[in-house]
Amino acid sequence: MDDLKLLRRSLAKSFGEDSVVFASDIPHYDLVSSGSLALDYAVGGGIPHNRVIEIAGAEGGGKTSLALLMIKKFLDKYPDKGAVILDLEHRLTSTWITQLIGPEATDRIIVLWPDHAEASTDMYTEIAKSGAVSVILYDSVGGAPTQRVTDKSATIGNVGGNALAITRLAQFASIYSDKYKVCSIFINQQREDMSGYNQFITPGGRGLKHACSLRIKLSKGKEKITEKVNNEEIQVGYSVRCQVIKNSLAAPYKECYYLFYNVPTEKFGFGVDWLEELVRLGSLSGAIEQRGRGWFYHPHLPLDSAGEHKVHGLPALMKVIREQSAVRDTIVADIKSKLHQGAMDAPATSFDPDQLDEIHQEPGFFTGFDEGSE
Repeated sequence: MDDLKLLRRSLAKSFGEDSVVFASDIPHYDLVSSGSLALDYAVGGGIPHNRVIEIAGAEGGGKTSLALLMIKKFLDKYPDKGAVILDLEHRLTSTWITQLIGPEATDRIIVLWPDHAEASTDMYTEIAKSGAVSVILYDSVGGAPTQRVTDKSATIGNVGGNALAITRLAQFASIYSDKYKVCSIFINQQREDMSGYNQFITPGGRGLKHACSLRIKLSKGKEKITEKVNNEEIQVGYSVRCQVIKNSLAAPYKECYYLFYNVPTEKFGFGVDWLEELVRLGSLSGAIEQRGRGWFYHPHLPLDSAGEHKVHGLPALMKVIREQSAVRDTIVADIKSKLHQGAMDAPATSFDPDQLDEIHQEPGFFTGFDEGSE
């Protein structure tokens, strides 16, 4: 055993303390909320802080928005660290980042604009090794111009091959994400399947798919929410469908949905509708018990005159959850416990249309809020 300890010290001296540990000392990875309670359940509890993940799908499905919400959660979880966005599409705006993450966090985010994928590889490795960030967002794989590497520096070469460049980056990301404890989020696009077999095809080659511990496919759902803004009826929100198409950390192939509001309004708020998720998943998982005609029971709901902890109707339930943070945090913890125990298999299941209409008619009940402790 003493010889093993000497060997470990020798290896650490030669290759660095981060490169060698005893098997018993391998640290357990942390999970960070995705910004959606339903998606947290579908992926196995949250987003791993030291792995490569991919968010892919067709244009307009909310990929970048979800990634920015994840960044917010990482900044909350690790207040001593920042985040980096490698914006290869050069389309991110300060307004969108501020709306989703909050103005107080923007000075903890560095945005880089690489000229091509190879330059982004050099940037990525330097950022990951710095220890200054908890999450790196790569936006996006399909939008990255590339060069073929012919010299030591990845910025020198000839034009060619997206798959070659992204595979090289993915190989670094797979190692550096775990070694330096940084979550690497890659946004990717869905390509047309010219074979006619309706396959889910994304650019970047097979290297990125192999490096990912988690792959999430996003698409717009059928639900659309409209509201009058300046006397004009416009769409302010929509449902987002999530399919977990790869998961090395939990059971794969789960599906879920959440409501997302991309136009801020007084009635519906902005971002993922955590309140709707909490009530929906609370009822479906049994964390909140529903009895009779619209009665909801939970040990931390207000006590009525009959000595029971209950409220009547979805609006009343949502009002308590929105206004009483202690009740909300307790219910969130109960929901996560129930889902972890396998209390339900289909978080995409919705309330029936009449119940959703009841929620929509109540102003202010879709305003977003922080779900509390992780």
